[in-house]
Amino acid sequence: MISQKDFIVIHSLYEKGSSISAIARLTNLDRKTVRKRLKELELKPGKHEVIKPSKLDQYKSYINEYISKSNYRIPYTDILNDIRAMGYSGGKTILQDYLTLEYRKLSMAPEPAVRYETLSGEQMQVDWTTIRKGKNPIYGFVATLGFSRQSFVCFTDNMKAETLITCHEKSFLFFGGITQTILYDNMKAVVDKRNYYGRGLHKYHPRLYDLSKRFGFKIKLCKPYRPETKGKVENFNKYLKNNFYRPLAVKLKAAHLLVTCTILNNYISPWLNNANNRIHGTTKQRPCDLLKEELACLLPYLTATKAQVEYGTTEQRLPQRQIMLPITLVDSTNLVEYDQLLTGAVV
Repeated sequence: MISQKDFIVIHSLYEKGSSISAIARLTNLDRKTVRKRLKELELKPGKHEVIKPSKLDQYKSYINEYISKSNYRIPYTDILNDIRAMGYSGGKTILQDYLTLEYRKLSMAPEPAVRYETLSGEQMQVDWTTIRKGKNPIYGFVATLGFSRQSFVCFTDNMKAETLITCHEKSFLFFGGITQTILYDNMKAVVDKRNYYGRGLHKYHPRLYDLSKRFGFKIKLCKPYRPETKGKVENFNKYLKNNFYRPLAVKLKAAHLLVTCTILNNYISPWLNNANNRIHGTTKQRPCDLLKEELACLLPYLTATKAQVEYGTTEQRLPQRQIMLPITLVDSTNLVEYDQLLTGAVV
């Protein structure tokens, strides 16, 4: 019979996406054993095995009743203090293992993400999505307007603060303006330290803070470990990988071409045009149509940029950067050549 800890490890690894074969190798168990235990919600003894009594047994009814009254996980320390006051003399590990199994049986719902429909021009959601890891990584900067769902993508080989700022300005040019707020998760290039100046008063990265002051948008952060609150851009990330990157990567591999930022940026523009012209599953409208309505509510970008170039600004936290021209997403010559290679027209 396997131990309680092995039983928990098996289920935890499976929930994280490990295959039965991989779990068997990691735990030194037979695949049939792993498959059998995955079908069980709790560890069951064999025909001739007897489960030894546990110090926790007499407190299980109290624990079950306690956790069943909440839709969320109760900290084990609270329960441990309660049952120790009732006479429990065991350790915390037994309790933690038991709670892991009970919560799995209860199928506890995660804390609901705070998602809401924003007004026109109110919010843009920004995220980095990892396209490829390793020595030659590729990252996708993705920005999605909360109201229209119009999205912008730019591929880079790093996620440095300077790159993040450049991608912001390219997105402002692409959308034709700037929203009142921009929502981020807690990436290093955005926030140096949360609550540095007091509760809810964060110390932002100086380059991003400078950008926000120059163009008038407010920085907004997701709660720690809660990136799903920016669900609009997260959903587009999945759509981007499934419908753009993976099909293109297969074709490039078949044509013996390496996937690079240059190639991806060459192909993303026409794909984005189609993506922003499709009927969105939530709004039931095309993002490009809603963008026409949202444009009137966006903060001006080109006007502000021109004013800075001609007259300068009265307050600058950092030296004035050179204003970047819009990214050339499509090199028509290269694109034709790539298309010919992908279709076998060029040897």
